[in-house]
Amino acid sequence: MSTDVVKTANFFNRPNKYSIPFAANALATVLTSLIVVGSSSAYAAENRSVDEIQSEVARLKELLSRTEQELQSATSGNAAIAENNAVSNDAVNNTQLVQNTVSVSTKNEAEGTSSDIQEVLIRAERIKTLKAVHDEPASISVVTADDLHLELASDYQAITKRLANVTFNQSNTRGASLSIRGIGKRGFAEVQDPSVLVALDGVSFGLTALGNFDFYDIETVEAQRGVTGTTGGKGGSAGQVSYTTKRPSFTPSAEFSVTYGQRNTEILSAAVGGPIIDDLLAWRGAIYVDKGDGYYKNQYGYDDNNNTYYNRARNAARIQFLLTPTSDFSARLSFDSQPKATQLENGLTFRHDQPLTYANGTLTDPNGTTARSKLAGFTNAAGVYTAPRAWFTERPSSETPGRNFTAGDYNVEDGNGILASNEYQGQYLSTKGTSLDLNWDFDNFKVNSLTAYRDFYFDAHNDDVTSFDISKQGGGSVIYDQYSQEISIKSKPGGVIEYQAGLYAIKTKDDVQSRTSWGSDAGAWNASTVQYNTLERTAGVNRGAGLALLKDSLEDAYKKADIYVDTQSNAIYGSLDWHETEKATLTTGLRVGTEDRSSRDVNLLLNNGSGGALNPVSVNALQPIALGGFNSTAAGLLGTNSVTQLNTADSVAYKYYGATITSTPGAAYNSLTSEQKAQVAAAKAIRNAGIGLLYPSVTDNYEDTLYTGNISQSYKFSEELTAYGTLQHGEKSGTAFNISGVNAPVKAEKTDAIELGIKTFLFDNTFTFNVDIYRLNIHNYQQAIRVPDVYQIALNQSNGIETPVPPYTTAQGNLSKVIAQGIEFDGIYSGIDNFTFRFSGAYNDAHYADYPNAPLPAEEAYKSAQGILFVDRSGESLPGAPKYTFNVGAQYRKPVGNYEVHSSVNAAYTGSYNNGDDFSTYTKIKGYWITDVSLGIAAPSNKFDLNLVVKNITDEAPHEEAWTTYEPYIYRRWVGVEFSGKF
Repeated sequence: MSTDVVKTANFFNRPNKYSIPFAANALATVLTSLIVVGSSSAYAAENRSVDEIQSEVARLKELLSRTEQELQSATSGNAAIAENNAVSNDAVNNTQLVQNTVSVSTKNEAEGTSSDIQEVLIRAERIKTLKAVHDEPASISVVTADDLHLELASDYQAITKRLANVTFNQSNTRGASLSIRGIGKRGFAEVQDPSVLVALDGVSFGLTALGNFDFYDIETVEAQRGVTGTTGGKGGSAGQVSYTTKRPSFTPSAEFSVTYGQRNTEILSAAVGGPIIDDLLAWRGAIYVDKGDGYYKNQYGYDDNNNTYYNRARNAARIQFLLTPTSDFSARLSFDSQPKATQLENGLTFRHDQPLTYANGTLTDPNGTTARSKLAGFTNAAGVYTAPRAWFTERPSSETPGRNFTAGDYNVEDGNGILASNEYQGQYLSTKGTSLDLNWDFDNFKVNSLTAYRDFYFDAHNDDVTSFDISKQGGGSVIYDQYSQEISIKSKPGGVIEYQAGLYAIKTKDDVQSRTSWGSDAGAWNASTVQYNTLERTAGVNRGAGLALLKDSLEDAYKKADIYVDTQSNAIYGSLDWHETEKATLTTGLRVGTEDRSSRDVNLLLNNGSGGALNPVSVNALQPIALGGFNSTAAGLLGTNSVTQLNTADSVAYKYYGATITSTPGAAYNSLTSEQKAQVAAAKAIRNAGIGLLYPSVTDNYEDTLYTGNISQSYKFSEELTAYGTLQHGEKSGTAFNISGVNAPVKAEKTDAIELGIKTFLFDNTFTFNVDIYRLNIHNYQQAIRVPDVYQIALNQSNGIETPVPPYTTAQGNLSKVIAQGIEFDGIYSGIDNFTFRFSGAYNDAHYADYPNAPLPAEEAYKSAQGILFVDRSGESLPGAPKYTFNVGAQYRKPVGNYEVHSSVNAAYTGSYNNGDDFSTYTKIKGYWITDVSLGIAAPSNKFDLNLVVKNITDEAPHEEAWTTYEPYIYRRWVGVEFSGKF
């Protein structure tokens, strides 16, 4: 390393006030080094290592942040200093490192220097970014802010398209998840830890949903594949995606971006920062606004701003303060918030008719339970035709003013993209967080303390996806809080032994709510054919009473379930690098954690609505909950009713049939005809089925000690070629879980993995190529499975009922073994002037090693009549796990006069896969490409930029058909224009 660079390093250790001439001298020296790096011949002559390049760039960034103001005055009065360091005065005056993209702007707008230096610095920054992970014995991908910005990639969907072997599993904000190597797809199960950890500025997210918003003011995104946790944070059993924001600096800066596009899109981002007190206190503030309509419309929007599906209504802000009272201590305080806003996500469902017959020729709906049967009629196995339900088809609806509603109105195909859901109000979303990051720099090691809090609020108001009054204010909510504390120590590099260790603790509280509320049409819609016949079709003179009973059976009834999840996770971890030789390094890591979790379930009927008198006597034979109803059958009252219950029965007889109430309790009800008593019994059965299982409070606890470890051997054949091999073991916490009000804990998931990889820098560092092969053996794999319904089994036993096949239900559980194996690679090439190419891909075989009891898909439900309840899916790929994924991106930047023309493209291929947990042939998705492009021009000094962006330029719309419905692809083609600037 040159003497000048050593002087630059020594500069930072000076305790006295920095001298302006020395600051300019150091800056010019490092800029000179970078310009030399830009030329391959000069690079060879200097024979500088990649380590030196990385170190010099890092020092440059730190130096610029501390000497900007000194430089401004120094360059005007000390031009000779710059000349003595072989940097022209123009070059010094016309360069300023912009922290997020390592671009260069021209201060005096001199011609011919800015673009050249910018190209050098961008290349140097890419070398630095890749070098940071080059020596890590793990499979890691990194994308920078510049990679993301050009195509406006800001959320999980867009960012993961640029990371090898990382998949975004689309759902609403609450239910979406990330997978790495095919592992991680999950449903709405907040009691379960994510397999893929997400972290923001070092703060681990206990829920993936905490990050299912837009990421803004981002510096880099890093994806690490494989077991994590021995170097800090919460740890992920399949991997981790880490986002790093731009930090406060003592260099004043400001940047903004304004975007207008299709579907009323308006995106505004801005960031500003700099010193508050020179060399002591700096700040950075960022705001982000993302508003726009979705592609699909709902003609019954809750308001004018909430009538399209997957609209954007996001407002966010972050403020950070950096305190540096001494050279060996710094503190960064950060607060960010996205206030509550509404987005319409649930209910984007198109419908088509269920097939009439199964593959064996039997009817799929012999009893008239489907929407088509209710609206168009049906024919049973005996050939008897049943007409449509007049309740719905002999009246107009708000969807069909002036004419009667038909089955064709119900089946909304993906044609005009318009749905009709009269009760959807969207999902109310918010999140916020704060963190305090303290750093102490000692002679031989560094100490860090990271204290953080985050919350998440989700409240969905759902509909039945019709214009009828069936469901009201249904949906669910999540109210989540997490508190975390981490203290770590890390040795400084350069010794034979390098280490890091720490303590980590996270406490989470989660209230997961589920609501069910019914409207005036719910009884008629939910009634079985026999019940509907009794109350309407064959009611005769009692039809009026039957219609009233249909309406009141469920109208305005409301029940609510809560799952209160409390967790306390603690861990101690450590990792050690032993540099056996200059080229060989042995890395070991260990993490020991404890889990203390509880889950308390409550499910109650909170409002009787119009039909409280039709309640059952009680529900839940194991934990009875009295509901105040009277005891009766279709034949009449039973002899176990109290006076209060008999009076309730009389009130029903009077309300619906006008029966005379006498002084004898029960006499009015006994005066009803057998047809009238059968009607009451039918209405009570509809209500009983709607209310379902209730339970007052059921608590399950889970405690465990978990171990994570790794051992890696790497060998650096040269500065350009490193090979490594890694063995990993990870354990993902089990959960306290209740099924139908009965304890059913889920066991810990255990992963054993091996990974072999090569990392290269080739062709004078213009080509980086990393490749690895891997295999994961996962035992006790956690996912939704078919399990015995312990409640129903106990209930049957208590009632003396024996069934040839025990009843089953779907719940979180464990499968014995899953295997994921394959090859993955990523690379960058920048050896052609003005071009940068990125590419990544993977072949990933993630499959069930042993899954003998998978559920029957809908098209094979007829097999249950033959006593076949399960399908053996051993050897089949996991849902949502494509075998082939590939991504290719390119950027082009070309100076044209005083301007720069730039363009970019990112094309992501996802191979075919089955997205259904039941492996239905209807849920297969064919392989597809999603391609984003941009074209722009930058003004002199790159201070201003005008950029045209097209997302999904070919308008691909992959989706699964499903048995009767499907949800279309939401990220349809979009065109927008962005204007941005930096100061």
